[in-house]
Amino acid sequence: MVDDRDQELGELFDGIEEATGSVEEGDSEPLVTPEDRPRGILSATDREYLCGLKEYAQPQTDANRRQDIRERVINGLDDFALLYLFLETDEREKVVEELGQDETEEAISSMTAFAYLALEQDQPRFEECLERGILMAANRDKLFQSTGRATDANVSISVEYNPDPEKLYRQFEQGKNITDAEVGVLVRNGKIEGEDLEELQDKQRIYPGGFPAGHQ
Repeated sequence: MVDDRDQELGELFDGIEEATGSVEEGDSEPLVTPEDRPRGILSATDREYLCGLKEYAQPQTDANRRQDIRERVINGLDDFALLYLFLETDEREKVVEELGQDETEEAISSMTAFAYLALEQDQPRFEECLERGILMAANRDKLFQSTGRATDANVSISVEYNPDPEKLYRQFEQGKNITDAEVGVLVRNGKIEGEDLEELQDKQRIYPGGFPAGHQ
């Protein structure tokens, strides 16, 4: 199906940059080149725009494109309420079969990433949504039954991050307590050297386990 707004935007647009050939000096390589496939939530033009392969000279045209994408995403997400309830099991199985196991898992991971970002990485809210969704799925065929219904689901999320050397170095400069492991991070990243290490060792001899915040 041809998007009417795509035709309208094509008439309004003045200067599309397509990164299908060589990249000119000063231009940056696109992070992703979209697949040539039928429209889903996004049109082919939407994908090119998001990947940086299409630019609009007119600010209003650019704003129209972003608004169209927002509307499609909103309606696409709303459609999942119908898909999980009413898409027949064999049809859902065919979707997974045609997509393939690896691509299905990658797509679900991307959906999860979008959802986590949409909830501003608020882990308790995200855990609550996942628990509610699992219960909705478990009870899909028991909407009007009281027996055999799933009543509880538990999801626990723990996210660990690599240490930020810049942040650790600011803490070090401010005299805040840092652990031996964090000292190692600073050393490996070239943030502190011999004299700094000697100073740390002297302070830790006086204050075992680290030196108190604000100590100079």
